[in-house]
Amino acid sequence: MKVRGIRSGVLVRIDADDDAASVDAGLGEHAAALAGDVAVEVAGRVAPALLTRIGAAVEAAGGTLSDVRPPAGGASAPRGETVVVGRTVRSGARVESTASVVVIGDVNAGAEVLAADDIIVLGTLRGLAHAGAAGNDRAVVWAQRIASRQLRIGAAVAQADGGEEASRGPEVAMLRDGQIVLRPWNP
Repeated sequence: MKVRGIRSGVLVRIDADDDAASVDAGLGEHAAALAGDVAVEVAGRVAPALLTRIGAAVEAAGGTLSDVRPPAGGASAPRGETVVVGRTVRSGARVESTASVVVIGDVNAGAEVLAADDIIVLGTLRGLAHAGAAGNDRAVVWAQRIASRQLRIGAAVAQADGGEEASRGPEVAMLRDGQIVLRPWNP
């Protein structure tokens, strides 16, 4: 793991050969630098648990995890690798993936999450979610609570009607006959 200063804060780079011990050691050495804006660059296949560790360390230091991305100048994440965001996605932030996205927290209004496959939010989804952005009509959006003003799946768009409050249990949105359907999730 490498840490360096960038214009907007700090960049943490995780390589495929990094493990929990090397990440914990690097985070310990640079704990003071994690108090500001922190971007994470992921090079190669990295266990999602490492991203969760970094997110927890940044939060404990009082910083903000502002971005998780592939290396600059490199190709985007290979299809099939899930991007895990271990924090709430704040207004103005954008998370993109060539696969699926899992957010461990909320997605605030004004934030955007785009994924070629599924979007899973372990909290409340208030921002824009676009699952199946690469044309996958079988993608779904799952959240503890969906309160988004707009959902997109594939080429379909659904706008909230501003009516009654959404249900309080887990919900899933999917395409049925070209229309986005929102229903309670029952395992």
